[in-house]
Amino acid sequence: MSSLAICTVTWNDAANLPRFFEALATLQGPAFRLIVVDNASTDGTVESLREHAGAAGFPVEVIAIDENTGFAGGLNRALESAFASDPRPEWVLSLNADAWPAADYLEQLIESARRFASEERPVGAVTGRLVRPESRLIDACGMALTRSWRHVDRGSDQADHGQYAVTERVFGGTGAATLFLGAALQDVAIDGHVLDDDFHSYREDAELCFRLQERGWQVLYEPRARAVHRRVNLARRRRGMSPEVNFHSLKNRYLLQYYHRGLADLPRTFLATAIRELGIVAYVLLRERSSLAAWGWLWRHRRRLRERRRLIRSRRLVPARETARWFGRASLPVDPERPRILMLGSRGIPANYSGYETMIEALAPRLAERGWRVTVYCRSHYVDRRLRSHRGVELVVLPTLRTKYGDTPVHTLLSCLHAILFARGARAALVVNGANAVFLPLLWPRRIRTALHVDGIEKRRAKWGWPGRLVYSVSERLACLLPGVTVTDAEVIAAHYRARYRRDSTMIRYGVEPEPLPGHPILDELGLEPRRYFLYVSRFEPENNPHRVVEAYRRVDGDLPLVMVGDAPYASDFIAGMKRGADPRVRFPGTVFGEGYRGLLSSALATVHATEVGGTHPALVEAMGYGNCVLANDEPANRETAGDAGVYFDVEDQASLVAAFEFARADGARARDLGERAALRAAEEYNWDVVADEYEQLFRLLSNRGRRRTQSPPR
Repeated sequence: MSSLAICTVTWNDAANLPRFFEALATLQGPAFRLIVVDNASTDGTVESLREHAGAAGFPVEVIAIDENTGFAGGLNRALESAFASDPRPEWVLSLNADAWPAADYLEQLIESARRFASEERPVGAVTGRLVRPESRLIDACGMALTRSWRHVDRGSDQADHGQYAVTERVFGGTGAATLFLGAALQDVAIDGHVLDDDFHSYREDAELCFRLQERGWQVLYEPRARAVHRRVNLARRRRGMSPEVNFHSLKNRYLLQYYHRGLADLPRTFLATAIRELGIVAYVLLRERSSLAAWGWLWRHRRRLRERRRLIRSRRLVPARETARWFGRASLPVDPERPRILMLGSRGIPANYSGYETMIEALAPRLAERGWRVTVYCRSHYVDRRLRSHRGVELVVLPTLRTKYGDTPVHTLLSCLHAILFARGARAALVVNGANAVFLPLLWPRRIRTALHVDGIEKRRAKWGWPGRLVYSVSERLACLLPGVTVTDAEVIAAHYRARYRRDSTMIRYGVEPEPLPGHPILDELGLEPRRYFLYVSRFEPENNPHRVVEAYRRVDGDLPLVMVGDAPYASDFIAGMKRGADPRVRFPGTVFGEGYRGLLSSALATVHATEVGGTHPALVEAMGYGNCVLANDEPANRETAGDAGVYFDVEDQASLVAAFEFARADGARARDLGERAALRAAEEYNWDVVADEYEQLFRLLSNRGRRRTQSPPR
């Protein structure tokens, strides 16, 4: 017998059934049995159901009843059949015929329920991300309660920009596509019925979620589980709905409040609810007089309803204030005991500048998906001030001074001040850029333990004058004294700190997640052909040697273009001088991020990396991940990164650099072989999921230790 039952209620759904059964045929996960209850359809739904059932690759039970008992009555009949089986199903998926889940919908929901369930917070239901068909609109990302006693679908009618990207606890889930634990449904059932038949066709799922919450069952929202929902009944379409549906909608609003309202929610809801009730009464009297019958129905059944209210309240297992907290609150962290993580010192996300931003873009959402509360501090000239979240990560956008020496320190100072005043629940912080070490003591009064990512040996960068080199020299020593953990991303940098300061560091590599886009339009925009151009990607700063690459390319034979991707603030004179001496084959598209950058990486013949200062260089790792033949300056960090998959040159020897270009140009087969070797090395050594695992272990260490100074590597 299957461990999962899918329960569906139909009413004139014949047009939806082909896509419905098509979606079910692709579902992955446990074996299931489909139980469909039809509420006296008149459009041939029953005949179509039996036809599809005969061709389905899974058991189908069709129960045709001769009256429309509504969604509540129909689902109760389906659940009765499901729980009559032996053994009873572990899971029950409530699924509308107009809701079509992705193939991994069940797997994602079950995995989330098992991962986040605990004895203190048992998971009774999990719902996914529902979107509208043929549009980029969200249908529902869980259910929320407003202060006016409305239940609403989170995100409904919003454009889908990837928001609601984190697994969270929510008040409830829509009956259109929510997975329930069988034991939870049986626990909240009253007189053998899971749903209340009186609710018929509206708000029945919200009333069920109230009982789940009152019995201590948690409801989760899992964004990775996606389904399409062709919803018909929307609040804005009320005037077009049938009088019967509007009657049930009004009646059920009062039933919901009568059963579950109490003194605990009055401070949050009284004013907003009073205003809304006045509006509803006026609307019914003036525009929808057919719904007046709802008040008469409630009066006639008052004695029976009073008895059910007493029964519901007698079964509560959690204090009323636990349910009341959901009014006006869209979600809660999936693990309330897990502390907040702060990320400071970068320009912020979404990333469109350099390695630190790319790292945080990859790391922060992964941690958020795992239940961590993550806050990233962003610079106002880099991230839109109106942006409050990105892929489930909270953003705090603060101003700074847009000067070479003031940009980073001013912003980090303001970020630390904001953190100590407003970052409630923060226990750990990742601060990037060694120059920010001096600000770490500001976080100590709030007991926020810190990890400082030092990157490379910044004092050696040619772009800094003597003031900058002095700051980084002092910061390098402070990086060994002030943070709880010093983080490096390359063994050569870790060795530098051990040898010079006798300071062990936690070495966590950079990562790459290849998403090839061969044939991207950017190739046509730049006049490029696949596998017939060289690619350089880095900030245009002296220690990255873009000028030497451009100069050497004048001596390379052939007609292959060299694409120089990059830019740098405060280096306009240096960049202008480099461009003046450039060969006509050299293209300067500026800074390229996102799909354009991926398109260039996907089709390059080879990439050139001329950096000579720093640890692991993100552009080199990304080029390897995309299977490029990499031409790299023969420098210890680059050797450590590319290993035997690189072609090395001496950036100070122009002939050596020219020879590397000529090798890739003349021996395409060998270049492709090296590219494949580089991709394999990147997959094994530079994996963002593994990086996230290591940072997660680091944050647990920082959050749990009572001592300010900690230094146990996570691996």
